[in-house]
Amino acid sequence: MKLYHARFAQPTIGGAILVQEEDFYLPDEYAVRRQLRSKGLWPIQIYEQKPPLFEWMDVRSREWQMQLLRAIRFQSATASAGTALLNIIEGEEDPRRRLAFLPTRTVLKGGGSFSEALRELKLMDAPTMAIIMAGERAGDLKGVIQHAIEHVEQKGTQYKTMIAALSWLSFDIVSVIGSIWGTQFGFIPYLQHQGTKSTDPEAIAKFERGIKMVSILNGTMLVVSSAIILSVIFFVFSYWRNRHRVDHYTSRMMMQVPLLSTYLRNVSLKDTCKLMARLLNGKVPLAEALKIIIDSSVEPSARAYWTECEQKIMAGIEPSRALSRKPLSKAERDQIVTIQSVDQLGEVYAAIAEERGLMSKGDQRKIMKFGLYLLIVLSGITILTTIYLLMLQNQSFLNTLNEMRD
Repeated sequence: MKLYHARFAQPTIGGAILVQEEDFYLPDEYAVRRQLRSKGLWPIQIYEQKPPLFEWMDVRSREWQMQLLRAIRFQSATASAGTALLNIIEGEEDPRRRLAFLPTRTVLKGGGSFSEALRELKLMDAPTMAIIMAGERAGDLKGVIQHAIEHVEQKGTQYKTMIAALSWLSFDIVSVIGSIWGTQFGFIPYLQHQGTKSTDPEAIAKFERGIKMVSILNGTMLVVSSAIILSVIFFVFSYWRNRHRVDHYTSRMMMQVPLLSTYLRNVSLKDTCKLMARLLNGKVPLAEALKIIIDSSVEPSARAYWTECEQKIMAGIEPSRALSRKPLSKAERDQIVTIQSVDQLGEVYAAIAEERGLMSKGDQRKIMKFGLYLLIVLSGITILTTIYLLMLQNQSFLNTLNEMRD
């Protein structure tokens, strides 16, 4: 499905021709032309509307997500959620947001459900959409909007904490990388240009050998660190842009990184287990709850866990045995085995979610420690190479003075 803008001629009763414009969300240009002709309209110009490159940063923000959910909660008190969302869309004045709203508006105008329309906006993350879908299926859509708001607020708090820590670490790493660049393209060329005034062949050879060794070491650090930083930037940008796509190659690659994979697994299990508890407390059937969670899971190991659980339950295995499997720990599996009712299962998954939340905080500390140790190593190498260059400079100066004295 793509966004199109069409200018078309509309005949009137008196024989006059009016030129109108309208937006469409259809698979291709031929579908737009066919829909216009079916209404007795004559297409003049049809072109695809492509959002700007930085629309994802400027428009689809967490602040807009919170504003939209709160507006839906406020307006759904007197109207249905779909009508409330359509009223919000019609009242939007920002042209960039109106363009982002176009697929949602098309789904609502075509008779689609509220969750289908909201999914086309691609603003909510997978767990938030799962909460909304569960409320819609259970007939309590207005009640779950508040749960969705609480979920987004909680994710926002975790996001801000992580960004603050990474910003501090990134500043220090950029400072160290800047020192490496300054040494490679500033201090080393300066020493090479100045050279040594000594006439002793051994002193000259030692000076040149030291400069060459430091230049190779510093240049290697420069190339490796710059390549890693550029790769990380591209990787993070690609992962963020494709966060709504299931089983994207970036998510598979991230699961190969030792510390990061454990952190993502714990975070995903925490979110999905908490979502399972909310769905079960909302009287959603277990089989349907599993389908919702599978659709909302992005992290590979968590998605594989819930998929395997659904397959076992559909094969006739009792839930306590089907749900008790890896990557859950032995203590977590033992808790699930002892359940006697669906209500107890919701309580167990709520406890697992809390435990996984604590584990994810521990993983965050490990990641920060690793970044700090890496920073210390880079800083140490940079400082040692700078000290060595200063030693070469001072030794050259002393050799020159000794030769002048002799």
